[in-house]
Amino acid sequence: MRFSFTEEQLALREGTRDVLEAMCTTSDLRDLYESDNPMGGRSAERWSALSDLGATALLASEEAGGLGFGDAELVGVLEEAGRVALPEALGLHAGVAVPILGLASSTPAGLLSSLVEQGALVSVGGVDVALTGPVVRQFDGEAHAERVPDVNRAHSFLLASASDHGVQVCLVGRDQCTITPTPGLDTALNLGAVAWTPRPENVIAEGDDAILIIDEIASRSSLVSAAHLCGVVDAMLLRTAEYAKDRQQFGVPIGSFQAVKHMLANVRVALEFARPAVYRAAWSFSVNDDARHHDAALAKALASEMAQDAAATCLQVHGGIGYTWESDLQFYLKRCWALATAYGDAPMQRARALSLGLNLSQ
Repeated sequence: MRFSFTEEQLALREGTRDVLEAMCTTSDLRDLYESDNPMGGRSAERWSALSDLGATALLASEEAGGLGFGDAELVGVLEEAGRVALPEALGLHAGVAVPILGLASSTPAGLLSSLVEQGALVSVGGVDVALTGPVVRQFDGEAHAERVPDVNRAHSFLLASASDHGVQVCLVGRDQCTITPTPGLDTALNLGAVAWTPRPENVIAEGDDAILIIDEIASRSSLVSAAHLCGVVDAMLLRTAEYAKDRQQFGVPIGSFQAVKHMLANVRVALEFARPAVYRAAWSFSVNDDARHHDAALAKALASEMAQDAAATCLQVHGGIGYTWESDLQFYLKRCWALATAYGDAPMQRARALSLGLNLSQ
């Protein structure tokens, strides 16, 4: 059994890294934070480059204009997006919306092909993750989804909701929605509340089919955020190690102190424990394994816990200045804190993984 990535998978990851390191620098992030326009800077250029690379349609079938790859290929791309704290919702689009639209039997013929051809971004909302399973908001008349990422850039939204008549999953164009910006710690995520009135032509799943798809949305969202967190922490750890080599205390670099070495080594160990769980979850989705929901919960639990500890450690090594506007570390700290609690924090996901694991063993 092979436990390593193929040359093709590694080449895809490296190609993504080359593109993103050139087009999503900390200067680009700083410009975006300082701009009043969430779509300003090089955002459109980045998304176009990712589309040309095939990253946005990795999981779309070749018939739909995609590459026909699986989550094992996508996970490396998502890590690289995390390494640069990519503002665009690549993970939700490529890792959630695209495969769900390909899976749903009621998706209109040619819709996914059209979205791929246009390079249109589809954001995802309306699904939260709880111990008992995915949670969707009840509505009466107008449906509502909170804290949907990348609302200004999204061409359309994959949204779940519940009513007295049952649950639904809809694909709704932005012109059919009312969007209200939502304040957030990481403003680059461009969060917003989306309100819409479900219409028959928008529904891609309802009833039992919708319940299954909502499970997939919840677990895929957990996996996507876990993969992003691995990349964010990897970049944050590298920056902190470089800072520890340069920062002098008592005439020597603080990185020479045993305590600092141990702190950073603990972060590295936690990262190396979280990564295999994320890779396993990606493999489970790529082969549609029965354990995929359990694996996604465990990956998110380990990644969230690792990220919270890593953020605290890196901030401490920086002596507190890492959170100031002058330090580029702030971009990674904010992304860590935002993603660590999104789609279920570590304690909840750990309990969920235990519950799902017990069900699998019966």
